[in-house]
Amino acid sequence: MRIQYVLPGVMSKTDAGKKEMQRRLGLLQKWASDGTTVGIVDIENGPMSIESHYEEYLSAPGAMERVREAEQAGFDAAIVGCYGDPGVDGARELVRIPVVGPGEASMFMACMLGHKYGIVSVMESTVPTLDKLARLVGADAKYIGAVSVGIPVLELASDRERTFAAIVEAGRNLAGRGADTLVLGCMSMAFMDISGEVEKALSIPVINPARAALAMAETLVRCGLSHSKKAYPLPPKLAAARR
Repeated sequence: MRIQYVLPGVMSKTDAGKKEMQRRLGLLQKWASDGTTVGIVDIENGPMSIESHYEEYLSAPGAMERVREAEQAGFDAAIVGCYGDPGVDGARELVRIPVVGPGEASMFMACMLGHKYGIVSVMESTVPTLDKLARLVGADAKYIGAVSVGIPVLELASDRERTFAAIVEAGRNLAGRGADTLVLGCMSMAFMDISGEVEKALSIPVINPARAALAMAETLVRCGLSHSKKAYPLPPKLAAARR
């Protein structure tokens, strides 16, 4: 099984970014099941990080194109590696392989694990995007909201102790509001690989969205399933061009 992880940003534009991509690939391969090979790619043009609807829309065209290329290259599934799932619905229209969004996958995993879940996010500007995503994917019945840590995406890993403390504080806030399950609502948080530590501090399940998306992609491929073409039909203009 081959799964392509698409970064909807321009991480490879710097040497540090190239190293970070390889580090993330190493974690994904470590988390993958035996027999699964993971690839990783970013987009040609787009934002350095995504913290708003605006940046999600900027990233979506490149992400959709990378998913299309993944199918052509023979990958069995693709993951769009941003928590807000930019371009996932459009990508599903373009291809027949499963396309998984970490936000949707982790939200539904949270719904399975408890009665109420909350999301720990980065900046306050991301909270409306998460509220919207929960409604769009139908995971809002158990969703109590998101709390931001107030740290930009590109600064999360610069002070691990500060970020960890902020995540735990936000998690306690959500737990105090009734959350019995938490989700890390940012892929840079996910690749800090700290969900187990946060779970130990808070004594409730904490979902890593990168691992949730990878497991979902593997499960769909193993079950021989992909997204309904009645729900995600090929765009009519592209369908006409292929006749």
